Amino acid sequence: MANIPVNFGGIILTAGQSTTGSFAGIMSLGTGSVQAISGSTISAMKYGAGLTATGTVIQATSPSSFTIPAGLMIPIFITSCSLSAESAPVILYT
Repeated sequence: MANIPVNFGGIILTAGQSTTGSFAGIMSLGTGSVQAISGSTISAMKYGAGLTATGTVIQATSPSSFTIPAGLMIPIFITSCSLSAESAPVILYT
């Protein structure tokens, strides 16, 4: 029997949402106007064996959160992710 991924394809998270699962990466969709595009602010993320994402993985804006620029794709094994209330949406893909 074939193995079927739990989160086939991926999901979109919008501001303030959280999820857990098995994802191969994240992409910021950005929001705003052409003159003022904003990225996605991650308030919490775990990857790999439950390790917490910090400035050692992605440039951190503070000890507890960081921003991914609009359009940036990061291939990293994610097990949980939470967006801040003002964040642009992201795609968590498998």
